Amino acid sequence: MKLKAFSNMLLKLKNVEQKLTKEFEKSTGFSLTRYQILIYLKDKGDSSQMEIANYLRIDPAAITRHLRILEEKSYVERNRNKENVREVIVSLTCFARTELTKCREKQSENQCELPVPFESDEIEKLMEILEEIENKL
Repeated sequence: MKLKAFSNMLLKLKNVEQKLTKEFEKSTGFSLTRYQILIYLKDKGDSSQMEIANYLRIDPAAITRHLRILEEKSYVERNRNKENVREVIVSLTCFARTELTKCREKQSENQCELPVPFESDEIEKLMEILEEIENKL
């Protein structure tokens, strides 16, 4: 692939990502990263900050910033691990569980639909392509 075509493709991906992320945040009230953190904790239970950073593949310092915001909004609690004081354990609050349930209920009632002009099968195909690209990198 020529450099110009490749850079145009990357620019297009970046622009689409920014637009979709903005719509996601407007529809859900959560940033995409913070939503992923909350869903991870809901699915996995209490986890260390490092486990969350590894799962999301983002810098531990960025996780700390996101968790600070989530903690200020009463979505998570952070406590030192009693067995390893250097490790911080993150837990979902009851408030976060309630808010996630509300978001899911809105979505099931079609009040929280993302304005994305794709069918489920098209999204699945795109996910397969993106996973293939990620695996090759």
